[in-house]
Amino acid sequence: MTPLEARLTEENAALRHQLEALRLENKLLREKVDLLIRRVFGKSSEQLDDGQLMLLLQGGDGAKKDPASSASPGVLEAEIEKRGKDTAKVKPRKAREARVPEHLPAVDEVIEPDEVVADPEAWRSIGEEITEQLDYKPARFFRRRIIRRKYVKRDEPYKAPIIAPLNTLQERSIAAPGLLAQIIVAKYCDHLPLYRQEQIYATRHDIAIPRQSMARWLGLAADWLRPIYEHIHTGVMAGGYVQIDEPSGAR
Repeated sequence: MTPLEARLTEENAALRHQLEALRLENKLLREKVDLLIRRVFGKSSEQLDDGQLMLLLQGGDGAKKDPASSASPGVLEAEIEKRGKDTAKVKPRKAREARVPEHLPAVDEVIEPDEVVADPEAWRSIGEEITEQLDYKPARFFRRRIIRRKYVKRDEPYKAPIIAPLNTLQERSIAAPGLLAQIIVAKYCDHLPLYRQEQIYATRHDIAIPRQSMARWLGLAADWLRPIYEHIHTGVMAGGYVQIDEPSGAR
């Protein structure tokens, strides 16, 4: 082996030894960083004791350290104290809101023990336990009966009777304002087409409302709401410019 080959072989061996040492040091530093993260940001079950942490930072692993790495524990310890102070400055959590909103109306349901129901005179109430649940009552159909009484004057019984006028969307129409509002909101706010509403009313409420009737009611409601539309249209067109959301293919 020539002197040049021998020198290159020695340098190669030295570089390999240095690389292994750097890999080991890098692995140990990564482990220390992970421990620091767990110490500062981890959950209570994952956090380490300060003594254990400083033992690891000060070289408890037995690895060789250079002068630059020997000063790191002090810097890390100061960072831990700083993080602890920052954590102490965190604002306290807000009070937990009630699971059941208190502004809702309450419906009380009293449940009595069977022994008390059998002989109520033999028992005396000494308190109660209240369990609150959030409940929902589905929409329901009902008959709205509009009663208009007829009257005749007592001193003129032979004259034609009088009766209050009937103000409805259409003569002989069965749709009440509440039903019309439900159909409009379901179609234009909840995006339920009329055929789906027809299926829902038939399957859930056993009420047959043809979609043709609902479409006719929507047209009548649009005519009734025309003054509101015209007022809004006038206000929009009176501005300096009008913003619209056109389809991507519009010209």
